[in-house]
Amino acid sequence: MARNLRPLAALQEDYTGPLHAYALRRLGDRRAAEEVVQDTFVRAWRHADRFDPTRGSEAAWLFTIAGNLVIDRLRRRSARPVVSGTLDDRAAMTAPDVVDEPAVDRIIETWQLAEAMANLSDEHRTAIVLCHHRGHSVAEAADILEVPEGTVKSRVHYGLRALRLHLEEQGVLG
Repeated sequence: MARNLRPLAALQEDYTGPLHAYALRRLGDRRAAEEVVQDTFVRAWRHADRFDPTRGSEAAWLFTIAGNLVIDRLRRRSARPVVSGTLDDRAAMTAPDVVDEPAVDRIIETWQLAEAMANLSDEHRTAIVLCHHRGHSVAEAADILEVPEGTVKSRVHYGLRALRLHLEEQGVLG
């Protein structure tokens, strides 16, 4: 494995559950979700040399791989409709242990955004947090940071641009 990537067993222990929940929510099929998770770790193991911690976290990298696998499955499914499953398969899909879909989406989005924000400079990150997260005006942020308003505007502008670029590179934004 790549020098900066933890051993596969540690990755599986930390991410099997979240990856399965994500794939299950997207695919609606337990077996397909399990296959996506397995294929995700196989690809991660085979291509560990491609992991670059400067571009994102292990979680972001694994979810990008899983997302690509899910998209591939959905494309294949739409090109060749699946014959309806057995009664047991349909019952399993509606079992009470199915995860809360919006919560899984929020968790994944939070990981991806936190990773992108961590890649920003302190100045850009602080300006964005003050103006967009805490709701301060540019003038208020300038007072807090003790810099001119134009500096705050510039930091927010370039910070958001860098944030968008990082999210595009991770495949989060199109």
